[in-house]
Amino acid sequence: MIPLKEFMVSPVVHVDIQATVKKAALLMVEKKIGSILVKEGEDMVGIVTKTNMVYQVLAEGRDGNSVTVGEIMSQPLISMDAYVFRSEANELMLRKNIHHLVVTQAKKVVGILTLKDMIT
Repeated sequence: MIPLKEFMVSPVVHVDIQATVKKAALLMVEKKIGSILVKEGEDMVGIVTKTNMVYQVLAEGRDGNSVTVGEIMSQPLISMDAYVFRSEANELMLRKNIHHLVVTQAKKVVGILTLKDMIT
């Protein structure tokens, strides 16, 4: 049995809750990632994915320069400890129908796990 920490992507990339969707999208392109965590103060409060951007901004004809990530983020964050086994994470992701899972250690966000990470 292999713990999640062996599959997760780290360090975590994040933007402030007031950042524009365009700023987040540019950072995601630069880092070659499909999601970005949203931070408010010292806390991670949500996640924005490419799907959020497509469905809630592009498809609705909204301007990515004026929409904030706080308006479109998915919340609350769903997380698991870094030492939980991959099978448990897989079960949770299937049950909750999510593709991104926040990985924590001592209640601190240390990584992101995606379905793609689990199969590669």
